[in-house]
Amino acid sequence: MLGKKYVFETKATRLRRLFISGVGLFLFILIIAATFLVYVPRYAKQEKVRTADAFYQKSPDAIAVFTGDKGRIAYAIEQLKRNPSSKLFISGVYAANSFQTLMDNQTTREFDYNGIDTQVDLDYESKNTFENVRETVEFLEKNPQFKNVLIISSDYHIMRIKIIFSHFITSKDIEFYYDSVLNDYKSWSDIRKLLKETVKIARTFFILKVLREDIVLED
Repeated sequence: MLGKKYVFETKATRLRRLFISGVGLFLFILIIAATFLVYVPRYAKQEKVRTADAFYQKSPDAIAVFTGDKGRIAYAIEQLKRNPSSKLFISGVYAANSFQTLMDNQTTREFDYNGIDTQVDLDYESKNTFENVRETVEFLEKNPQFKNVLIISSDYHIMRIKIIFSHFITSKDIEFYYDSVLNDYKSWSDIRKLLKETVKIARTFFILKVLREDIVLED
């Protein structure tokens, strides 16, 4: 008569099993993280192509740029010059800056910004990405004629911005497009920004989409 077969685990085999399981879990998380790190910039490039196609023969009604990293405002001004009928909304401007001082701080190239100041609105309230999006939404609510909106930031930033916008905007009346300043990620500084951003993306998604909270508190 066959009975149940009992396998007695020793302390050594238990520790070995736990170690192998831990290593396996670590490698799995590492692979997921690495895949995500590669995907975030690629996602921004896909959005960039979509935006270029959309505005090939027309201009956005409004352009919104979020301050916070190099090249964003300069790139937004270039887009405004290419689309002189658009309105530019710069979100997250330091309180001491006027439009002129903001333009003077763009040291990467000479700017001829004469005459475009009337096309630009400045937001001094925002201190983080969540507030950038909130203030942009309020700007659009005050200007319901803007139906095609171009959002500009850094490439690593685009995915989180889209998550937050989807939380605020449920209407299909406004079409959002995303363009970005690309990074090559050859320096540790750029890689570190991407690493930090992937954590923020996961945190923002969990708070807004899983917990269904109405606000994300950021440093």
